[in-house]
Amino acid sequence: MPMKERLKEVWYWFEDRLKDLCGELTPDKRIMVILIMLLILVVGNLYFTFSTIYNWGKDSEKKQQMEIEHIRQLELERDKKDIHDFMDFPIDRELLDLEKQRMKQDSIDNISINKQRFKEYERTTKNKFGAKTKA
Repeated sequence: MPMKERLKEVWYWFEDRLKDLCGELTPDKRIMVILIMLLILVVGNLYFTFSTIYNWGKDSEKKQQMEIEHIRQLELERDKKDIHDFMDFPIDRELLDLEKQRMKQDSIDNISINKQRFKEYERTTKNKFGAKTKA
């Protein structure tokens, strides 16, 4: 018998028993059972909520909580031999840092643009009427 069929049979058995129990109750008794169950669940919920809040800051609770540690760098074991591979050669890290290269190129471009603007400004001020010129 597959597992699904067994679960269905258990569910149908449980449903039949529940209907038998509830069928024997009068409507007033059903309401009382529902209210009693609701009261028990509300009291349990409030107990767990307030006991958790009350014990939250206590030392005994702090000991049970996990501590957060910072991630440490992994220390690799290296042979003391003088064997070099391509990772051991000194590398110019600035060549690998593309963001720095882009920033340097942008600053060089900005300097050249500013020089061009300054030259244009000098030309316009020399050509203006009444501007002082070199003799």
